[in-house]
Amino acid sequence: MEGDNEVSLPKATLQKLIKDYMPGEVRVASETVDMLIGCCTEFIQLISSEANEFATKEGKNTILPEHVIKALNELGFSEFVSEINLTWEQYKEDAKMTSNQKASLRKTGADQAGLTEAEQIALQQQMFAAARARSMTTADNAAAMAAAYQAQLAALGQQQQQQQQASLLCQQQQHQQQQQQQQQ
Repeated sequence: MEGDNEVSLPKATLQKLIKDYMPGEVRVASETVDMLIGCCTEFIQLISSEANEFATKEGKNTILPEHVIKALNELGFSEFVSEINLTWEQYKEDAKMTSNQKASLRKTGADQAGLTEAEQIALQQQMFAAARARSMTTADNAAAMAAAYQAQLAALGQQQQQQQQASLLCQQQQHQQQQQQQQQ
């Protein structure tokens, strides 16, 4: 098992399984648990390898439950097949239930309240209308907003004009200083 790239089963999980199936007064040594993990890992690899061969022969890239069952029968473990079939069926039932539970969680409040599709559409249109009413401005508000915008533009224009005048004044002063220096 050293060269198997350290493929193994979770030790804590296997210890719990052993504890659940053994009488309460029985203790299992750590070395025994390690040996069981090694045996289980080897068994799984053997079944997986054989199932992979069946999948490959059928041109499949995925090992399906049927491939595992064929592998068990081929390797002489046919006594496990009925239990595996029961477990597989139970898994499919559980998966369906989980899928249905997820679907019920996705239902909207309107679905859960029992509203028809037409009632849901009407409710949606009412909510859109209320949102539009809140966002729309009156003509007075629009005029006030336009006036405030124009005032800001005018203030900005005055500010730019003052900056240009200050710049021109500074340039004139520099020019005068240069002329005075040249005269001296």
